[in-house]
Amino acid sequence: MPSTPRPLLRGRLCGLWLALGLAGPAAMAQHSPSTGAPDYAERVLAAINGYRLTQGLPALVPAPALGVLAAEHSAAMATRRRPSHDGFAQRVDRTGSELCVENVAQGFRVPEQVLLGWRGVATHHRNLLEPRVRYVGVAYQEGFVTYFACDVAQ
Repeated sequence: MPSTPRPLLRGRLCGLWLALGLAGPAAMAQHSPSTGAPDYAERVLAAINGYRLTQGLPALVPAPALGVLAAEHSAAMATRRRPSHDGFAQRVDRTGSELCVENVAQGFRVPEQVLLGWRGVATHHRNLLEPRVRYVGVAYQEGFVTYFACDVAQ
């Protein structure tokens, strides 16, 4: 059974760093050659953007720098064999953004199911539909997914 994804929201505009709870987020979308699923991250991003469009929001634009951060985080989770938001504040600092959101997931066999899992948890759903974010990196490695979206591309 997939673990519950976990989102975070951090906004410097209001001077808050707020963890929104536990639940289960690239250059374009990143993947590891060893995953055996080179299009997994791309399919997660396509599902997210398709959903955002149905909700009257624009699609997120893939940003290479955010993709690198997402890929680094998915690799770190795969190494530790657990989903986490460890280092989220540092990832945000590296972007220079005022606002970033992050969802992570583990264990979904079908990429589109990641979106369904996140939609089922209010905090993740809020991150998916955050209207102020415009750019994104999505990465997948060894069963771990990172969605990292910000208001600037870096």
